[in-house]
Amino acid sequence: MRILVACHDCNRQYDATSYPIGSRFRCHCGVVVRVEQPEAHEAAVVRCSGCGAPRSEGPSCAHCGSSFAKFEQDLRSICPHCVTRVSDRARFCHSCGKAIAADGSVGELSDKICPACGGEQRMHSRALGPDLSLLECSGCAGLWVGHETFDHVIRRAEDMVTEFAPTKAEAQPSVAVGAVHYRPCPECGQLMNRSQYGRYSRVIVDTCKAHGVWLDEGELSQILEWVRGGGLDRSRQLQHEKNMQRLKDQAQVTAISRGSLGIGRGDHNEPVQSNSVLVRLFRF
Repeated sequence: MRILVACHDCNRQYDATSYPIGSRFRCHCGVVVRVEQPEAHEAAVVRCSGCGAPRSEGPSCAHCGSSFAKFEQDLRSICPHCVTRVSDRARFCHSCGKAIAADGSVGELSDKICPACGGEQRMHSRALGPDLSLLECSGCAGLWVGHETFDHVIRRAEDMVTEFAPTKAEAQPSVAVGAVHYRPCPECGQLMNRSQYGRYSRVIVDTCKAHGVWLDEGELSQILEWVRGGGLDRSRQLQHEKNMQRLKDQAQVTAISRGSLGIGRGDHNEPVQSNSVLVRLFRF
């Protein structure tokens, strides 16, 4: 039986036949959808499965000419709107008349183990476009994203920044840290590093330097919202300001050091001053 699932937020439909009942996946709109056990029922054919028009007398639809009998032979799919058994070839439900248009399969099962769930919990592949894909866990709804794909998604979010009015990142409280659990990379099995994305996003991600980034449920949405709000631009600006201040402080220390040692003075016969300034500067 083919299981079609509709997102309750945007109504986009997916073929979730390969997902186990109770598992979850992420819709393209960002909402996490759960695969439920459908309790399908039979319903009278009151609409054409080919065009959705009301059924007329006779064996064929008066509007598009589709045969009613053809769409009643293989009732192996389930309408995600009214849970009626419909044909795999149906474009409209013959009971409620809603369009049957699955946005492709949710994804094929891969051989990669979820770094958060562990055990035998494998992840499914999800396509983001012709050349971009990621892996999604049907248990925890976490995402494993390769570096190339992650960078592409971030660049696309940066293109959507319309107003540079972020909050002061340095004034934000630090991220609460509880028990730290380092997770293995799904590709190489090495434990990944944990760090706050962009220094000020307040989202802790797991990163394998060689392969990709692991994001728990909701973290990708938080990061993209932060980037679209100008957070990444602000983070770069703050880091630049800190680097410039560090160079300025180093220059001041060098100037004080040279002055305290009498370096660069015109009169070389003057006694060298005490180096107590250096002692104070570099006292631990």
